[in-house]
Amino acid sequence: METTLISTIYDVEPVMICITKFSPKKVILLTEDDASDVMKESEETLANAFGRFIDIESKETDASDAVEIAASVSAAIDNEKKSGNRIVVNISGGERPQALGTLFGAYTKHQFVDRIVFVDNHKKDVVDLPILRYGISNTKKEILNCLIEGHNTVKDLSTAIGISRGMTYNHIRELRDMGLIDKDTLEITSAGRLAIV
Repeated sequence: METTLISTIYDVEPVMICITKFSPKKVILLTEDDASDVMKESEETLANAFGRFIDIESKETDASDAVEIAASVSAAIDNEKKSGNRIVVNISGGERPQALGTLFGAYTKHQFVDRIVFVDNHKKDVVDLPILRYGISNTKKEILNCLIEGHNTVKDLSTAIGISRGMTYNHIRELRDMGLIDKDTLEITSAGRLAIV
């Protein structure tokens, strides 16, 4: 089984450490739409050092939009799994929203991810992170999607999903407890948007 490394990038070193450790056949670099000179140099260094042996693909994202990044990572994981590849996700580089979006994208496809790692810059060592999952049911996902679509009353939600109002209230309470719906309104939070990527 081939390995695909999906990685944030800023400095080249953490990515090189992961390439050395995991020997991927493909690397997907999550770049920023307004990449810094350091990031561009790092991409160029990787292409020059490994481009003849490894398929290196850049995927441009909006570095400030964690939900968009999570969706992009989730789609990349789906594509690589269809190819039968083992998937390792590295969140060592990039801005915080990019690293968090990458992490949350990996959580959405937790069943397809073999490892999520972070490179400790001081020890130059790979640290494994837990592979977590959101743990929300399909009905809760439907409620979140309906909120995005504009259903903004319990009656609308219960009709759209086909469950009783009492069950809808229970799901809403649990989604609020999880921070996926605003505590005071029937509005999905950014965490809720991440949970349904």
